[in-house]
Amino acid sequence: MDTPSKFSITPITAAVTAALYPGYTVIAQEDAGADSFLDEIIVTSRKRTESVQEIPATIQAISNESLAAMGAKGMEDYSRFVPSVNVVTYGPGSSTVVFRGAITGGGYIGQATSSIYLDEISVTQTGSQPNIRPVDIARVEALSGPQGTLYGSDAQAGTMRIITNKPEMNKFEAIFDSEIRAGEHSDMSSRTSLVFNIPLVEDELAMRIVGFNDRDGGFIDNVYGKTGNWHGLDGTNIAPAGFGTLDNVLSVEDGWNDNAAWGGRIHLRWEMSDSWATTFSWHKQVMDSGASNFMDPYVGDLQVVRFHDNSRYEDFTMGSIQVEGDLGFAQLVAAASYFERQMGGLYDITTYAHYWAAAYCHDSYYTQEYAPYYWANPETGYILWWPRYCLGTTVDADFFSSYDTRHRPSEDDKFTFEARLQSQGDTFDWILGIYKEESKDSWVAEFNAPTLGGDGLTYMFNESASASYYEFYFSRYYGTPTTFPNSRVSWFSQSQTDWEQTAIYGETTWHINDDWSLTAGLRYFDRSNTNWYLVNHPGAFNQNLPGQPYRSAPWGEPDMGADRAARVANGGLPHGRTGAEDQLIPKISLRYNLNDEQMVYALYTQGKRQGGVNRSRGDPFFPNAYDSDIMDNYEIGYKSSFGDGRGRFNAVYYNMIWSDYQLNMVDPSSQACLGPDGQPDSSLTIPNVCGQPWQAVIANAGKAHINGLNVELDYAFNDEWIFGMNYEYMEAETDTDHDLTGNGENDLVSGMRLPLVPEGVGSMWLEYNTPTELLGADELFVRTQWSWQGDSLNKLEPDDPASDPNPQFTNKAFMLGDLRMGLVGEDWQLDVFVNNIGDERGENNASFHQMAWGVSQTEEGRAHHQNWYIVRPREFGMRYMKRWGD
Repeated sequence: MDTPSKFSITPITAAVTAALYPGYTVIAQEDAGADSFLDEIIVTSRKRTESVQEIPATIQAISNESLAAMGAKGMEDYSRFVPSVNVVTYGPGSSTVVFRGAITGGGYIGQATSSIYLDEISVTQTGSQPNIRPVDIARVEALSGPQGTLYGSDAQAGTMRIITNKPEMNKFEAIFDSEIRAGEHSDMSSRTSLVFNIPLVEDELAMRIVGFNDRDGGFIDNVYGKTGNWHGLDGTNIAPAGFGTLDNVLSVEDGWNDNAAWGGRIHLRWEMSDSWATTFSWHKQVMDSGASNFMDPYVGDLQVVRFHDNSRYEDFTMGSIQVEGDLGFAQLVAAASYFERQMGGLYDITTYAHYWAAAYCHDSYYTQEYAPYYWANPETGYILWWPRYCLGTTVDADFFSSYDTRHRPSEDDKFTFEARLQSQGDTFDWILGIYKEESKDSWVAEFNAPTLGGDGLTYMFNESASASYYEFYFSRYYGTPTTFPNSRVSWFSQSQTDWEQTAIYGETTWHINDDWSLTAGLRYFDRSNTNWYLVNHPGAFNQNLPGQPYRSAPWGEPDMGADRAARVANGGLPHGRTGAEDQLIPKISLRYNLNDEQMVYALYTQGKRQGGVNRSRGDPFFPNAYDSDIMDNYEIGYKSSFGDGRGRFNAVYYNMIWSDYQLNMVDPSSQACLGPDGQPDSSLTIPNVCGQPWQAVIANAGKAHINGLNVELDYAFNDEWIFGMNYEYMEAETDTDHDLTGNGENDLVSGMRLPLVPEGVGSMWLEYNTPTELLGADELFVRTQWSWQGDSLNKLEPDDPASDPNPQFTNKAFMLGDLRMGLVGEDWQLDVFVNNIGDERGENNASFHQMAWGVSQTEEGRAHHQNWYIVRPREFGMRYMKRWGD
């Protein structure tokens, strides 16, 4: 018999007793013949313990039991059954989490509109979000709509909370969990985890240790093919004569998008007295993967043609300390945490580099006789438009190209501290807190490196025509012959952004009487960010490329003076640009209990995503700073139970108004200026118009709205059969016209659909449980589950596939179905399953920002070049779980 712990103080530490949505537990009443009912759902999403049916907001939760029942391996799996959440997955460790359709497109410099928490640790990052493996998870909570009052500016549209299991006092437990799966189109995959709950000092000290080792087999084949030999969409081929001659024979590989992940977690909990406890936590996850999960439909089913190996790795570590105390008048929670993440990879960008070479590496109408200070094509004598893009050994030569970030990985560091007091009473509940955050994200990129085929590692920039151009230019600049033997790439970029935030927040609920309650909240935050950004080409100063001559300014940047020592002391970066702001975020809600089983509520919340500074160089079209965008959420909801607790039905309608939404895009001033003859002239620059350095920026683009209706139904027919379904309809559209290029024409007009937002998303499941003695088991279960999502757009801008190399596509609607059955014993479980029954090629997203749509290989019949990021194909598998302990 277990000895109960003496510690029971705060709602944060309360045990979750329910099998949470969407896999509710069916509880049989003790009275003979009584009906079965659904267990109560307990969450801590509002930083206090309460039933989800009592919360006047849209909150959905998934328990550990339900995660196992649905076979969830990551966010993309369990989000299928939370219709307000869309997780767009590009590959292992690269995901975008979208709540209620609040997204304007992809990008690597913009802040997320949704936040992710692991316990008390904020892990929200710029760009893609970490995909935390759901091992030994107590539950996942999805808070839809702006959560700015309690969760800050990163929670503009919603918050995902992943809550881990904590140590239990006076109880030893060991859990082994293993799974294998494979399919006709995929290699063998496996998942294995071990969990130990170890009591160390009776009633006072316990430890919980988790370790896991997973492997996802590849399902994309890199097949033989040659580089594209045709570039153009208007019937004219602008590809250099030598294109289409190189092949990928050295990198052909089956299942080249495999992934390995391993990691662990340690919780140490010390219950110091009846009123105080401290929990120490450490988390680690490492992923080492091949290519991303995309196929090219113009090559074949689950196939691509790439010209050297692709790889990606991610390593993140988290640590925290949390102190809880009962002060009598209130309960205190104080938590400090840190998060460190490193990412790197090697990517084949041959087709991307070919686009720029085909577009700009060709002869002009002038010879050096008219402009001797310009570099000319040695074979023709004509001046080239943009010779920096000529990465082949000659102007017409074919070449491979890579993008390598493995040796200088991107790094994200975040430190947070939060302390809060909260109290729950008969008349008033209140919470008051302070939050402090310091974070840094940085990356270094060696881009557009011409390489030999196969490994993508053997650089040959010094043999390229581009290198000859730089040597010519700087030999004239210095007046003596100049070479750059250490140069490996034509484009070197480096960025670092530091963030600081301080916030105070409070929320109170007034229970007016048994039927009415009013909640009001407010958060004030002060946030600043400083960005340092540098782009160098051969000949520009960079401490990471020794031996190169120093110029007073990086290529394409205003003169910063000759203070080399200051640049070196600052990691080679120029002076930073700083932006700051302070904001108030309000919240108010009113709840009315129709009776003991039904309630209605009205809610207003606001979310603000912080503004910042762009990585501006030169004189771009868009301003250096961009403002916060604001999400105003108006929501009415209905929650109910019926059939003596056998069923639940909830519905919510919301209207979200998005003002000054942030759009990640390329500044239009990077286009070439036209000379007197109407042809592009690289020597011309016009501030804010043309001839400026290429750069990705964030712009405030206008206003949009997101209207939606969400319904949920769960019903237990008896203690054997349970059914559940949910559905969400969303209308997400722009409300204003906007000129993104400064040419007087509106690129965005009112009524455009926001990208990556299906109008309809839904799921349903049916589960059967019955007693059995088969193989010594106690219970047999069968579960089938289905999810569906409508079509969506891959980008906001409506660029035409007939004329644009980076067009707008429609991601097709798709449905996924799974089937799982198993036996459950007293301390073991055995499942067999099939995922993706219909072997669907569900599209998470079509490629964008790759400029490759107009590339074809006419000899091999490839009309275009495109990436479809897709779900895993059909797989069959088996899972076994064994438990030992008290």
